[in-house]
Amino acid sequence: MTDSTFAVSGEPTHWALSALLLLLWLLASWRWLRKMPLEGATEAHWLIIHASQTGQAQDLAKTAFRRVSKVLEAQGRTARLAAANVVTKSDLARAEALCFVVATTGEGEAPDNALRFEREVMASAPDLTGKLAAILALGDRRYDQFCAFGQRVAEWLEHNRATFLGPPVLVDDHAPADLERWDALLRETGFPEAEQDSDASVKSWKVVRREQVAKASPGSGSGQTSDGLYHLVLQPQDHDERQWQIGDLFELHTPCGHLRDYSIANRPGSEELHLIVRRVLDQGRTGRGSGLLTATSEQNQVVNGRIRPHPSFRPPAGDGPLLAIGAGSGWAGLRPHVLHAMANDRPCWLIYGERQDADNDALLAEMRAWHREGQLLHLDLALSSGGGPYVQDIVAQKAAQLVQLCGPDTGVILCGRLAMGQACLAELARMLSQDWLDEARETGRLRHDLY
Repeated sequence: MTDSTFAVSGEPTHWALSALLLLLWLLASWRWLRKMPLEGATEAHWLIIHASQTGQAQDLAKTAFRRVSKVLEAQGRTARLAAANVVTKSDLARAEALCFVVATTGEGEAPDNALRFEREVMASAPDLTGKLAAILALGDRRYDQFCAFGQRVAEWLEHNRATFLGPPVLVDDHAPADLERWDALLRETGFPEAEQDSDASVKSWKVVRREQVAKASPGSGSGQTSDGLYHLVLQPQDHDERQWQIGDLFELHTPCGHLRDYSIANRPGSEELHLIVRRVLDQGRTGRGSGLLTATSEQNQVVNGRIRPHPSFRPPAGDGPLLAIGAGSGWAGLRPHVLHAMANDRPCWLIYGERQDADNDALLAEMRAWHREGQLLHLDLALSSGGGPYVQDIVAQKAAQLVQLCGPDTGVILCGRLAMGQACLAELARMLSQDWLDEARETGRLRHDLY
């Protein structure tokens, strides 16, 4: 038996009636949908765009967004916060003001979450006539390319005829005086001053253990550049459970107002935070952060800081082998990734460099024990105190084996000094192709934290 409830006869009048009913339904649906807000609508009067490698620029952009949106909402207008890579030329065209908070990484490069923006949007020439613009650029004058990406953004805005609210604010090493100039620019533009002491995540931490795990190394020029590596264990004074993910950072707040980031060297699931810190000497003076953390041998020293998310340094995507490359204090960033890979039975090849070799050196003993126990697929150590080999030399020497390892599902993680990381990336590009690296970076299979 045939169900005729929805059957349509072949009569022309029936077809016409059906078509009319369908047309009326479509019209009603269209009018209803027009009244519904578009999910994820991108139109905004003020567009706050961040480009951040470690999260500091993103945090400052969030603060600016809160200040701007509070005022605009009272006026019936809108603000939007967005990572640079998701911003399109259409977004720029619809906004009346563009606020950029951007960091520079590597040798003047854009952060990973701004590579597409620079490659595609900044390579075009959108007409920004009449658009207001403000720029906060984070950098460090110890690097030759100080705030280079921020300055490229400023030049691009100027070339495309945007109107600046004030000169670009270039921040050296998170200097409070530089950040005050940014705060003043926002106040002068009509946005209220940020509330003081609003970050409840900054807490007091006790240094409950401190151990030197690598010896001092002589440097060029006057005296030493490194007074060794130290393994520190921190506990929160309030004993509240802290949540973090692999790759996250401990942001140290020094008494003089400077911030220093240190990779958390253990996996989540513990109250304790483990750090591996190089005691830096510059013209005989200790670094602001490393000096504070390693200046005393007494237990229960109290420091202030917070856990800060570092989303661009999460475990690499893919289920294939993991290639982990690093040197020196970069072991702090690599260590939780290696532990995570071993815990998930992901084959891991570790290439690590340090300046000294000692069988009782706790830093190297841990890696060697993992390799002996079969938890590491391969372990290659570049112990360069005698002039080499360096990490990039090991990468070059192992080219044939690394090509076999690096398939379409292989993850790569790098952590350590910028020069080392760039040299290793250049070697990987030579053996695997730049296209392989670009695709791995785009898909999240390549992660790096270089400084």
